[in-house]
Amino acid sequence: PADTIEHAPPIVLFVDGQLPASTHRVPACKRCNLGSSQKDQVAALIAITQASIYTDKYNDYFVKLFDGVKNNNPEVIHYFNFTGNEDVPLSINGNVTSFPIASLDPRLFSDWLDPWAAKQAYALYYLHSGKPLSPTDEVAITYITNSGIIDGNSPDELTNSLTNYGELRQGKKHSRQQYEYMWKLDVEASCFVLLMHDASKVILAISHNPPERFHDKWSVFSTNEEQGIYRLNQS
Repeated sequence: PADTIEHAPPIVLFVDGQLPASTHRVPACKRCNLGSSQKDQVAALIAITQASIYTDKYNDYFVKLFDGVKNNNPEVIHYFNFTGNEDVPLSINGNVTSFPIASLDPRLFSDWLDPWAAKQAYALYYLHSGKPLSPTDEVAITYITNSGIIDGNSPDELTNSLTNYGELRQGKKHSRQQYEYMWKLDVEASCFVLLMHDASKVILAISHNPPERFHDKWSVFSTNEEQGIYRLNQS
């Protein structure tokens, strides 16, 4: 039973600690709601790590998130690898600064980011369709990091094909630059592309009548009463 209300996206994703609007709240069972707060924190840390916006407020919030993840799930910090010597020049507030490239352990995605993104897909679909996804639907997840965007791997063609724009907005308050998305619902397949902190993207592809599994490089999820949201493959 959906006996709790969950914020999607979670409040921890926002640097100022406030949702610009209260519209993105969905019914959820206690298992899914209460069992994902640490994944919310990890997802927020990764998004902030890649942010193209750089201010003292962002830096302070990064430190707060980093310390929180280090205390709650220290293994996650070891998933970052800064051993490379290649830096990327990025323009921040008109000034070009070099930033180090970090490689990420695949377990960061399989154990933390992909399940978090799958839950966002279930929430967004409910918000825009008014009904939950069924146990026969499949949700496929793939992340496009800001390093991937620099390398030309941004899904621009897909994003441009999605006809609807989403954000949290109330009066002059809005979530743009911290959280926005493009989306489209269809009978056979639906799709959401999230953009977090103006840098990292995640594709949430939903197949309503899947004839076969998605590509092996995607993480695929489904749901049922016994397991909640669970992974179908090991990508």
